[in-house]
Amino acid sequence: MRLMMTRRSIRVILGAVLGLTPSAAMAGGKMPQMDFSNPLTGEQVVWMAIIMIGLYFILSRWALPQIGQVIENRQNRILSDLDTARAAKARAEHAVAELNLAIRNAREASQSAIAEAVNAAKAKAREQSAALTAELDAQIARAEAEIDISRQQAVAALPPVAEEVTASLLQRLTGTSADRARIERTIAAILA
Repeated sequence: MRLMMTRRSIRVILGAVLGLTPSAAMAGGKMPQMDFSNPLTGEQVVWMAIIMIGLYFILSRWALPQIGQVIENRQNRILSDLDTARAAKARAEHAVAELNLAIRNAREASQSAIAEAVNAAKAKAREQSAALTAELDAQIARAEAEIDISRQQAVAALPPVAEEVTASLLQRLTGTSADRARIERTIAAILA
C-alpha cells in the first residue's frame, strides 16, 4: 500500500519540483504544466520549443542526412550485390551450357571412336578370316590331291592284289588253279 500514491501526494511532489506551493500546484483544478498564468509554465514551454527546434535542426541537418546516407549506401550496396549475383548467375548458366555442350561433344566423339574401333576390328577379323579360309582351302586342296593320289595308287595296287587273292581262294575252294586272264577281266570290269 505504500506504493500507492494519492492524488494529493502527487500534487505536492509536482509542486515541489516546479517550485510551487501545494495550494498553487492545483490552481483551478488544472495541472501546473497547463497553467499558463504561472510564469514558469510559459518559460518551460518556450524552452521546450527551443529544445525541440534545436533537436529538429540537429536531426534534420546532421543526424538524418547521415542516416539517409547510410541507408542509401546500403541500398546501393544491395543493388550492386544483386547485379553481381545476376552476372555470376549468368556466367554460371553459360558455364553449365558450355559444360553440357562439351559433354555432348565428348559423348559423340567417344561413340564415333567406338564405332570406328568396332568397324576396324570387324574389318581385321574379316581379313584374318579370309586369310585363314584361303589357307584352309589350300590345305584342303592339297589334302584332296594327296587323297586322290593315294586312292589312285590304292586302286592301281588293288587289281594285282585282288587277282592274287581271287586265284588263291579259287585254288583252295576248288583245288584247281584258275584262269588268270579270266580273273583279270572280271576284276577290271568290277573296278571300272
